[in-house]
Amino acid sequence: MGPGEECVAVRDDKADRALVVRVRQRPAVKQRRMCVPMSSLPLVSLIIPAYNQGKFVAETIKSVLSQGYDRTEVLVLDDGSTDETPEVIRGFCDRVTAVRHDNMGENPTVNRGLEMAQGDIVCIVNADDPLLPGAVEAAVATLADDPTALAAYPDWLEIDPLGHVTRTVHLPDYDLGVMLAGFNVALGPGVFLRREALERVGKRNPALRYTGDLDYWFRVAMLDGLRHIPAVLATHRVHPQAASSAAQGRLMAEEVLRLVQVALRNPGLPRGLRSRRYRFLSTAHSVASHYCGADASTRARYERLARWYGYGARVHRRLMGLPKPGPSPAPREELMESTVHYHTLYA
Repeated sequence: MGPGEECVAVRDDKADRALVVRVRQRPAVKQRRMCVPMSSLPLVSLIIPAYNQGKFVAETIKSVLSQGYDRTEVLVLDDGSTDETPEVIRGFCDRVTAVRHDNMGENPTVNRGLEMAQGDIVCIVNADDPLLPGAVEAAVATLADDPTALAAYPDWLEIDPLGHVTRTVHLPDYDLGVMLAGFNVALGPGVFLRREALERVGKRNPALRYTGDLDYWFRVAMLDGLRHIPAVLATHRVHPQAASSAAQGRLMAEEVLRLVQVALRNPGLPRGLRSRRYRFLSTAHSVASHYCGADASTRARYERLARWYGYGARVHRRLMGLPKPGPSPAPREELMESTVHYHTLYA
């Protein structure tokens, strides 16, 4: 496909079942089959933005097509790739809607996908991060069980270029307070959004280069819209072509810091969270300092501000007679001691 070309087709629900396997769930969650008329099932749009991911995009498309859920549309958006990505996508044109455009970056590409999506529920699937079996069905069930939820997110596997599992990440129950206090937010793989979230929160901020997805989850959390699916249903692949946070430098640090600054300026921020602003700013500056790369002066300035806000938080707590805060919930990691492919783990 060349720039501006489209390949549009209706998905064959029975096609490409090669990766159908049953997910091994944590004991607390039972996978259940949704026994409702097909016409009553919500349509789920799965958006795959791709840029130079020819090595991995076929695997990811197959993982989406083999979900076994009866009502999906799959949108694959090629952001002007210069490798074999267009040819790989062309091989799926009878089962997905594929669009190619000139390179414009991840967030504008995702936003174009959101504009195209017709589903009641939407999921952004990175081109190198395949979904695990049962992800769509679990997300639909979670959102159906809680009409107030705007987004549902699962636990996930970190995998290497060959698909070998390096660790399993079990996420906490995130809300805005947890996200601001610990600033250890591992949301991303396998997050499903209700269409209402798009209507209330809007699209991604195209001005952000590195934190467009994280900024979006903070905006959803501001509406108390996040719900956790305590099951491993997605993957995050680490490979040389993936962006390295440590190498992103000062701009990454500024965008990380911006997340808490925007939240604290929001007039809808609950009073209880506003009273903890010094602690939030201390943590945010400390985290941002780790993304400064070779910019030693900015890193030192953020470290000084982290200490200053930390001191302010302690003084404010004593003056207000507030209890000492406990540790914030954080992702729990399980490292793999042997080389195992994710297909083997979840067969």
